[in-house]
Amino acid sequence: MSDSFLELKNLKKSFAPGEAVLQGINLTIRQGEFVTLLGASGCGKTTTLRIIAGLEQPDSGSVWLEGQDVTALEPNQRDVNTVFQNYALFPHMNVADNIGYGLKIRKAPKAEIKKKVKEMLELVQLEGYEKRKPSELSGGQKQRVAIARALANNPRVLLLDEPLGALDLQLRRTMQLELKRLQKKLGITFIYITHDQEEAINMSDRIVVMNQGQFEQIGTPDEIYNHPKTSYVAAFVGNANIFKGTVAEKNGHHIKVKLGDEVASIDTEEKVNIGETVTVALRGENILLEENANLHATVKEKNFAAGQLRVLLTLPNGDEITASRFGMNADIQPGQQICWRFEPKDAILVDRPKGGTN
Repeated sequence: MSDSFLELKNLKKSFAPGEAVLQGINLTIRQGEFVTLLGASGCGKTTTLRIIAGLEQPDSGSVWLEGQDVTALEPNQRDVNTVFQNYALFPHMNVADNIGYGLKIRKAPKAEIKKKVKEMLELVQLEGYEKRKPSELSGGQKQRVAIARALANNPRVLLLDEPLGALDLQLRRTMQLELKRLQKKLGITFIYITHDQEEAINMSDRIVVMNQGQFEQIGTPDEIYNHPKTSYVAAFVGNANIFKGTVAEKNGHHIKVKLGDEVASIDTEEKVNIGETVTVALRGENILLEENANLHATVKEKNFAAGQLRVLLTLPNGDEITASRFGMNADIQPGQQICWRFEPKDAILVDRPKGGTN
């Protein structure tokens, strides 16, 4: 695969003076890659997508597609199509006419349109639905029609702006698998927008975590989840606990960190100094509640959701962390004093200075 199929070069965008929506972002996307822009509302991901599509112009910077600067090109000149959350289907047209609309606008021969519509219906598994109107379709079926219409023109890049946001949880998960299947079968570059970390992890080759108009981290789902670089990424993807400690000892890649009056062991490749304050990310599933563990806490509250028991703990220094595990545990009660620990390899130092410390 080419290393520079689509490039964003130093894109900046503001909609009001002093309110930067994009702050000089750079990204290289390979041909056939499934890349997800992940972030909270207002982080700039939709603006980025609109600039790639040609629906918005950057204040500065450029968009390159297969070595061509397409920044100034109109949307219909870019060979890029977009799928929106609200489907944007024509209500007065049937499924076949919706799918073939782009080809009709391009004055493709009727036989070609008919053949392509048939191919697309088979691709999204909607054979036999040609004559139905959008009002006769379920939400998942409407989204499949929207995807088929976007793919009918054979775009080089497909942009998907929270396309599953209006669907219920079970259908969203089914459509996640469908989209990934389609993308791999067609080999088209997909750029997907979502605020849902589960979608991003399940479908993406790479994830771009956005925060306040900047890229916090770019990496594979494994890198983003298991090796976050910042406290924002650790907390946003997987709801990690973030707390601070002071380096008390170091021995090669093994350090001891003071958490108030208690000490925890951490394995790290990062360069640290004794006495340095470090920020630690620890996922709730890696917190072990054990009777003879070396760390102490008080149970503040517990709740059960999505098959997981979540226990909010208050540490002796006043910090709060959440432990999570599958199943119930009736023995844990609010106000209870408990012991806890974590494996040294499971804690991650985040928000490190670039280049580390000496």
